[in-house]
Amino acid sequence: MELDGKIIGIISNDFKEEELSGKKVKDIITKKTDEALKMVKLDSSIKEELFDNLSSRDKGKVILASHLHEKEIKLVNFSKGMIKKDLEYFNNLFKRIISYGRKIILIDKNTELFLNCIDHIYIIENNTIIYETKNIFDAILTKYIDLPKIVEFILASEENGIRLDYYVEIDELLKAIYRIKS
Repeated sequence: MELDGKIIGIISNDFKEEELSGKKVKDIITKKTDEALKMVKLDSSIKEELFDNLSSRDKGKVILASHLHEKEIKLVNFSKGMIKKDLEYFNNLFKRIISYGRKIILIDKNTELFLNCIDHIYIIENNTIIYETKNIFDAILTKYIDLPKIVEFILASEENGIRLDYYVEIDELLKAIYRIKS
């Protein structure tokens, strides 16, 4: 199955997380370990830790660090345990990574990760693409996933006759609402 895009969001249960149980971080990240860890905001002292003992958040970072040198990086449930600040950092990092000719495939149910980041969204069931869009504001997506709250709000506003641009930052949305009220 060929997927278009540089940073691709996939909503699917067809993919499994990597099985790295029992391995130490230094055995998972084998290329330019210290640089890779630094890039994903982990201290190099983590190298001796067992993957099983890491938080969900750090497990995702270790998996990303281990794939940084691959042409296609596939991350399953990467956002697990991450806070909004982490997601913003990784959105920017993903954009830097693709500037080196790589492709990132994010298989995740957390659509906050997709905000202002991905260029294609695929809904996949039984290894078949059942829906494809380039727009996180596509109302059809609500059949398959919970959209980010800001997207839900903008779509609900449109249903009620209030036209708002497609904002992905809450500050910009609040300014737009204030301008409407004035």
